Amino acid sequence: MAYNETTIRARIVTVLESVTDVGLVHDYSRWAGDWGKTLELFKTTIDGVDQIRGWEVTFRGIKQSVIGFQGGGIDDTILVTYSYRIRGFLSFNDADESEKTMTALALAIVTALEADTVLQGEVLERETPVVAEIIQEERMFAGILCNYVEMLVQPQEVI
Repeated sequence: MAYNETTIRARIVTVLESVTDVGLVHDYSRWAGDWGKTLELFKTTIDGVDQIRGWEVTFRGIKQSVIGFQGGGIDDTILVTYSYRIRGFLSFNDADESEKTMTALALAIVTALEADTVLQGEVLERETPVVAEIIQEERMFAGILCNYVEMLVQPQEVI
């Protein structure tokens, strides 16, 4: 039995990176022991403005179900549901209405994930649509007030 977790994670990252002005996308949780280095991991320049604008795609686990039997259980067909958490940070800027920017980015990411043909059935299938658990919340990140988004993506494959 071969799991395609790294391929699936890479595809999710590719889809996020395809969204205009999404910022920096990391394929795992990024933290550093130094405050300045943590900021560097998420600092980018959009339209000439330096800001925190970044995303993390982290693997949360799998759920498996037997969906077919062959040969008395030796060659069972297994449906694997992978869970990925997508977390996004955008430095808060009231004058630029950063909440609206973050909401638009989150919805663009949901749209891109839902429209992706690889995640939507050519290679994988999904049990549930993208769940935007937190679409807008203020949180401190590395000492900076940020707009925060959290999503759950659950692609599936048969192995």
